[in-house]
Amino acid sequence: MTTSFMANATGLLNPSTPVAFLPPALADQFEQSRYLYAATLGAYVWDIALNLGNDSVLLFKHSVRFPTIVYFLSRTFTLALILACFVDAVAPVENCNAIVLGYSICLVLSQTATAMLFFLRVTAVWYPSKVAFAVFSMLWIGVLGAGITVPLGVREAHIGPTMQCINTALPADTKVAAIMPLINDTAIFLAINYRILAHTIVGDSLRARLRVLLGGTGPGLSTLSQVLLQSGQHFYLIAVATHVTLLVLLKLPHLTPICRGMFSVPALALVNAMACLVFRRIIFGRIGSDGISKAPTTLTSHFHVTATSNPGSLSLDWSHYYGI
Repeated sequence: MTTSFMANATGLLNPSTPVAFLPPALADQFEQSRYLYAATLGAYVWDIALNLGNDSVLLFKHSVRFPTIVYFLSRTFTLALILACFVDAVAPVENCNAIVLGYSICLVLSQTATAMLFFLRVTAVWYPSKVAFAVFSMLWIGVLGAGITVPLGVREAHIGPTMQCINTALPADTKVAAIMPLINDTAIFLAINYRILAHTIVGDSLRARLRVLLGGTGPGLSTLSQVLLQSGQHFYLIAVATHVTLLVLLKLPHLTPICRGMFSVPALALVNAMACLVFRRIIFGRIGSDGISKAPTTLTSHFHVTATSNPGSLSLDWSHYYGI
């Protein structure tokens, strides 16, 4: 932080308070970031608490395979990110750049693990398409590469003589860390929608399907709406909208690095919560393997679910990706 950005300690009523060394507007933003991190932490811990039963079933009564490991890693890294940002905002820290490096790495790991949950879903829906696998693999790698810009660019410094840290640098190139997940999530959302659309709408022409997908009328519109809800696509839509909102906030020129940085934490937490919710619904059979029919919800009946019983549904087996 530059010296002109700080107030002089002389004459301060409470020189041990970090916000006393900040201009009033910046001090307000700093306090708001604390409240936002605290609210995000509380909401995410509450989400974890509500799903402890489901998570224990996944861990102890279900085969722990790669997708389940990714699920728990995404939860762990996201929680670690929120905790690190909260601690950074409220606690004295000796080395500011060390903690910013720590939570930046957690951000990259959380983002890529969540993107992997999206990847598993879309490749299962498009199985056995090698083209889809290759395209979404490259998008996932793009998310990973874009995320690396955050630990390379974000910097913090102590506020005056205190041990409290504040964000001082958020380079423009870190915006790619929000752009790539938006591209990835949007592509996955549209790809799954089209796959469901192709097996739901009565009209078999591409023009008819696109018209219904884009909000037009068609004989299968009501069916499509129901199917998209049953397949968890509304949760993916929330994730896409969250990334759009975050990108807009990052593009606003008058926002300080504090404002730009603090909104990314609740955004990542919400996207992760949506991806994990869809994952649990798939594992427990609340979303059918074909995106159309609902599988039984009992643990003993949803193993090795396929869509072969419905000749008009997608021909795939979730066991290739979810180990069920």
